[in-house]
Amino acid sequence: MEKISIPSYRKFSYFLISYIFGVFVSSYFKLDFYQIHLFAILIAVCLIGLNFLFQNLYLKLIAICSIIFLFGFLLFSFRSSKLDLQKIANDSNASGIIINDPVIDGNSQNFFLVDKNQTKIYVSTSRFPEYTYGDKIKLEGNVEQPKNFSEFDWVNYLRRYGATYSVKNPKIEKLSDKQGNPILAWLYKIRKKFEESVRKNLPEPESSLAIGLLVGSKQDFNDSLLSNFSKIGITHIIALSGYNVTIIIIFLTDILLGNISRRKIFVLSLILISLFILMTGAAPSVIRAGIITLLIAYGRTIGRKADMANLILLSATIMVLLNPYILRFDTGFQLSFLAFIGLVYFSPVVKSFLEKSIFKYIPAFVKSALTETVSAQAFVLPLILSAFGIISIIAPISNIVILPIIPATMLFVFLSTLVNWLIPTLGHLVFLIAYLPLKFIIAMTKLFSAISFSAINLSGIIQYIIIFVYVILVGLILIKKYKYVRQNN
Repeated sequence: MEKISIPSYRKFSYFLISYIFGVFVSSYFKLDFYQIHLFAILIAVCLIGLNFLFQNLYLKLIAICSIIFLFGFLLFSFRSSKLDLQKIANDSNASGIIINDPVIDGNSQNFFLVDKNQTKIYVSTSRFPEYTYGDKIKLEGNVEQPKNFSEFDWVNYLRRYGATYSVKNPKIEKLSDKQGNPILAWLYKIRKKFEESVRKNLPEPESSLAIGLLVGSKQDFNDSLLSNFSKIGITHIIALSGYNVTIIIIFLTDILLGNISRRKIFVLSLILISLFILMTGAAPSVIRAGIITLLIAYGRTIGRKADMANLILLSATIMVLLNPYILRFDTGFQLSFLAFIGLVYFSPVVKSFLEKSIFKYIPAFVKSALTETVSAQAFVLPLILSAFGIISIIAPISNIVILPIIPATMLFVFLSTLVNWLIPTLGHLVFLIAYLPLKFIIAMTKLFSAISFSAINLSGIIQYIIIFVYVILVGLILIKKYKYVRQNN
């Protein structure tokens, strides 16, 4: 009788999936960790005991996966219960330190405040006077636990940041400044310096687009331009999900392979990712994308024999360990994760399509950019439709036209800023190179959005039917492609 065996790397996949699934399931239940943990530990002990009794490999694997599932389930429950214990000292007169760079949104600014009890409060106030990271302030207003509105889960949106209280338009008194972490303060200064450099060297709306592409800021975007982006299905290019930087690194990897060693490419990727993280003020979403991108770069270069499924699962596991709430309640994480999967598994499909004779005159670097951007977009499209309820009829065309130049545009803006910091006179000239693709994106956006049938709003059952059909079609394409590959190997 043939002995059953499962490769170690695939067992590792099952363990990671079990943990992620445990966190996901737990996110749907409002369970008190302190009431269920003893019962869960008892189940885990029983499973460990049964593991020694089982002789069948599959039963032993199921027992271990169940233990890991329980760990993930308990971790989310623990983080949730810990947040429930947060209390504020005074619900009408709180004080504390601003712990993030305030986000400017039109005529308002939003930030998080931590009081003396280490309770995090979300504050929304007028744009002026402006506050900065590390300011110690006193609030006078109605500080309360947030409530969901419309169909938006506002409570869990804030909980993923660790905030369980919010206040709108309080009276604010600044008590002192520079009370935060000096390293983080320095990072935020770099981000501000980057934004100032772009605004100084590029006109509007190109400067706002450049900043949106690199750091996700929308403070200077006019409503008309944002609406046009939504109509033609390219809003994701200015979302700080971080997956744009993933596309840049993969694009550069494809271009450089064969020209310099794989190890040097990985080191270059590490340097560029680190610089990007610094420039964006170490935003959590960009750090997450950085982890994903490094794992992709590793898999494509010095770790090219690594199992890509495990790299995907490992990146997700690391990030969910740090913050279990992002798995279900962070669209930015989901965008990065789905884009990662698209880049790994769908890019061969797009690449084989572009190798047909009708595309033989398209330059290789254009094909590479098109492959990476379309592959990522193919997998994030269902999430965009689910989250925003809008389907752009013109999106397939607009993305094919605009997305291939996004990596180069971001790279030009990034390098132009670095040159401008080192040699201001030369940097101003270099920014002219970045201006041209930015101008092209704006022009194409106006052109496509002017089409009357460019987008339709969807809701209810129709929205989910379209998502379901789309996912099935993409799945069938993948199955057919990889079945063909296996038959010809």
